[in-house]
Parts: sequence; C-alpha cells; structure tokens
Amino acid sequence: MSYKIKSLLYFICFVASAVLYYALEPENNNKNNRDSAEIIELRSDNLDLDYKLAKLEKIQE
Repeated sequence: MSYKIKSLLYFICFVASAVLYYALEPENNNKNNRDSAEIIELRSDNLDLDYKLAKLEKIQE
C-alpha cells in the first residue's frame, strides 16, 4: 500500500473519530460550562500598582 493511500486512510479515520467524539459528547456538560460563569473576586490591594510604585520610590529615597 502506498504512503499516499495510508495517509489518506489515517486522515479519514482521524476525521471520523473527531466527528464521533463531538457527536457523542454529552450536551449537558457543554451547556453548563457556557451558561454558568463564576466571578472571582481579587484582592485589590495586591493589584494596586500605583501604591506599590509609590512605596518603592519611598524606600529608594
């Protein structure tokens, strides 16, 4: 069997497996992941770069 036929056969098998995987995946998991978003609260004192920069400049003086 030539390498072109083998590679075409492998490609067809790959595409078929991808389509089957997508088709057989439960729809409930996809809907739950898209519809439910969690909001993560970040501590603002860790993100306040101006405060950290001012503190660093104060230390350097």
